Amino acid sequence: MSSTRTARDLREPRSERFRAKVRGARASLTCRNLKNWIFNFLPILKWLPQYDWRHSFFGDISGGLTMAVFCVPQGIALAGITGVEPVYGLYTAIFPSFLYIFFGTSKHNALGGFAVLSLMTHSAIEKVVQSTAVPYNTTEYRNRTVFPSFENMTEAGLELTGNETEFLNATFYDDPALLNLTLNGSSFIEEVTKVEWTNGFRPTQPIVVATTVLFLAGLSQILMGVLGLHYFFRCYFSEQVMSGFIVGGCVHVVFSQLGDALGIKLPKRNGPGYLYYRLLDLIELFPTLHMPTTCISVLSALFLLIGKEKLTPWLAEVFMFPVPYELILVIVGITATNFAELARRYQVQVVGNIPTHFPPPSPPRLDLVPSILHHSFGIALAATAIHLTVAKVVEKRYKYKIDYAQELYALGFTSLLSSLFPVFPFTSGFARSVIGAAVGSSTQLTCFFSSVALLSVILYIGTALEYLPQCILATMIILSQKLIFAKFDELKELWPVFKYDFAIWIVSMLFTICWDIAEGILLSVGFAVLTTVIRSQKPRWHYLIASADGAFRETKRKELEMVSGEPCIIRMNAPLIFTSVDRFEVAIWEGVKKWERTKSLQPVRSSQNEDGCVNLDTLIDTAQASRDRKPDRKPPAQRCSLVIDCSGFPYVDYLGMATLKSVYADLTSAGVETCFAAPHRYLQEMFENTNFYEAVGEQRVKDTVHQAVAFLGDLEKGREDAPPPDYEIAKEKREKAA
Repeated sequence: MSSTRTARDLREPRSERFRAKVRGARASLTCRNLKNWIFNFLPILKWLPQYDWRHSFFGDISGGLTMAVFCVPQGIALAGITGVEPVYGLYTAIFPSFLYIFFGTSKHNALGGFAVLSLMTHSAIEKVVQSTAVPYNTTEYRNRTVFPSFENMTEAGLELTGNETEFLNATFYDDPALLNLTLNGSSFIEEVTKVEWTNGFRPTQPIVVATTVLFLAGLSQILMGVLGLHYFFRCYFSEQVMSGFIVGGCVHVVFSQLGDALGIKLPKRNGPGYLYYRLLDLIELFPTLHMPTTCISVLSALFLLIGKEKLTPWLAEVFMFPVPYELILVIVGITATNFAELARRYQVQVVGNIPTHFPPPSPPRLDLVPSILHHSFGIALAATAIHLTVAKVVEKRYKYKIDYAQELYALGFTSLLSSLFPVFPFTSGFARSVIGAAVGSSTQLTCFFSSVALLSVILYIGTALEYLPQCILATMIILSQKLIFAKFDELKELWPVFKYDFAIWIVSMLFTICWDIAEGILLSVGFAVLTTVIRSQKPRWHYLIASADGAFRETKRKELEMVSGEPCIIRMNAPLIFTSVDRFEVAIWEGVKKWERTKSLQPVRSSQNEDGCVNLDTLIDTAQASRDRKPDRKPPAQRCSLVIDCSGFPYVDYLGMATLKSVYADLTSAGVETCFAAPHRYLQEMFENTNFYEAVGEQRVKDTVHQAVAFLGDLEKGREDAPPPDYEIAKEKREKAA
């Protein structure tokens, strides 16, 4: 019975606590709390009813249209980097920006493609497409009318946009029944009613891989929000890590576009260190560059450089809106290619067909998850870090608060919903975020008007973009990295003082360049954490001396020869944890020895003049004159006193506490009177909750350095007034007898 009663007694408190938790959960499930949760999850419900239509509407419209103008060429170019159809770049500029309106808390962040993320996605696509090819042995029935000449094809509406041979290879030669077809043949085939495919593999569509990567990245970002990792991103994805990573990623972007800009067909490369082989391919195949393509790229680069560097400062005083040089270049390129027939006559590669319909939603392919899980996590990290970095810049620039925890949810749910459409991974871009603000936008409705304008471009103007040369897009991408490469100027500020930050910047860039981009960001963060560990292992310690106003200040060790007085005061400005305890012990003994060497110098109190000021010449002469004197060998009772200033310890772990006790014991056995001063409140609680006072003594811990100095001064005075010890009396007797 007693045992049963005891078990019941043990169970009852647990069940009571559980009931209390249930009651608390029920109390929190009120309509008001549910409303607050919904409003926090969908911030649009807060700001849209308070929208200032009179003052903000026209500014948001102008900002949205301006943003759409810049997103058209940028979206098509980023689709080329990703390795998907051009129209998907426009979809990536539409859906994420529109969905972010509902979840985001930033008024100026605009989501869309990012060159580094596009290249990471392209790497994932290249590794997955062939490895996940689906075997097939099926029969297809197709109706197709084949005309014997290009004139007949044009009449039938089958316009050619590239090389005739490539067109035939892509359209007809895949059918065995059409292998005898020639352009100038007199006969033609009206329709093909049956095509039997032979055994082979059908590769996965690149956009399917991209949407699945985006789906997994969205799940990862939501999980980061649940775990509250926005603090982790703000701490360890520092500005130096992100600057070095983005600059290294831009090097990859530039090399990926050089082939299209010069008209060189480069072999596909991927994996760690592939940039080295890409450089060798460029050098080897450089003699095969396509001269018409190269000329178009050079002229495009000159137009953009002259316009942005020379004309923009002058036109900014004339026009209220920024001049869209990229859009002007796109229009000129399309017009010249169409009327001069550059694609047919000079084999200039163009964008090609752009569908003019709205894509239906489709779920991602979950069978691809094992193949792209690693890539998805790296892309999620990079996208989140870039988004929060841009949000931080926007917050400082426009002076309003952004909820970083909600931003993780916003990015995650936007990615999940966008993965239902043909969209590749995205993040915030600082250029997109400030373009709208430059013309007066002030709310998230800017992204809504931008999405509507881009959708109109796809539905009504998409066919005109088919003649856009790919070399123009490649040139635009290469020159857009110019602003990012300007981050090298940060190194001038970091090197003189912030050596560790300088190293983080350089190493992050080198990791990203030498390895792949996904591995680069992980290695960069790892190196940043490693520098934190190294800095904790090498903490700095200082002597404290009394200044003229009675306060204690840190002094340089080289100034000790001009300092006299008791006691020795040492402070270490670092956490006292397992990585720094060895350094702390070395610093204490090194500090005591150096301080005792200075005690062998002559007194310097006479160096003060009548006004109480210290004569530095006298101090220096005194120190120089007594350097050759050997320090007196003192018995333990005559060694210096030591104050350990604990105010420099941000926190102390178990090993640090044990080290404090062992150092005190060693110093005491060596004859050094030791006292601890100015511990923080949490450190005092640790002293009380452990056996620290049993090993040290509560009287040896003082609230301030002044109290510790006074305590040791009283001990020294009492020691001087005390009779000499027995061994000194015996020594004097032996000397007299001799």
